[in-house]
Amino acid sequence: MIKHYSSRRAMIDILSIKEQVTRAFKDETKYKSFLDFLFAKDYLNDDELEFPSMKLVSESINLNYTQLSKLIKELYYRLFDDEVLNFKFDFKDVEIVFYIRYFENYAQFSCKKLSYIPRVGEQVNLDFVNAKIGTSMFYVDRVEHSFKSNKQVVYISLKSGLFNQYLFYRKHKAVEYGEIDFNTFYSGNEFDIREAIGLRRY
Repeated sequence: MIKHYSSRRAMIDILSIKEQVTRAFKDETKYKSFLDFLFAKDYLNDDELEFPSMKLVSESINLNYTQLSKLIKELYYRLFDDEVLNFKFDFKDVEIVFYIRYFENYAQFSCKKLSYIPRVGEQVNLDFVNAKIGTSMFYVDRVEHSFKSNKQVVYISLKSGLFNQYLFYRKHKAVEYGEIDFNTFYSGNEFDIREAIGLRRY
């Protein structure tokens, strides 16, 4: 466990799960003034807003710096370690975002729900993107999950063609050994990657 971390970082974390925190502590007056101040503006998504300093928050809710820091860390830890609170996160909303790439052609679309989340290496056929992308046959290259507010977002990256298990392994080995950089690993053309690591292009 991290022993020392900034209260500012904890405030950012709390803001990113605003709905969860509100649900957990809605009946606890101890945190009300702090949460009311923090949640009054959309500091994480409004580029014109400067994130409040500890000094500003402290002055606004009439707590000194030490009291405020203790309050923030207490609230933050209780989400994870308080057996009495016994809080359960609920990311009830789900969005699935597909990123598709075929050479220099790209597409992106979102789904509200899927009965099954495709896994890395599985084949995905999407006939409805053929005109835009130039093909309809893809494989899952990467799956990422993000949790914010009360939503889980699943990002699925698709690449054209058939999954090659050896190439998948070889690309990971290449980035670990410095044969290719991270930018090439994530965004590079597969044919160029093959050439860079000494595999035939086709």
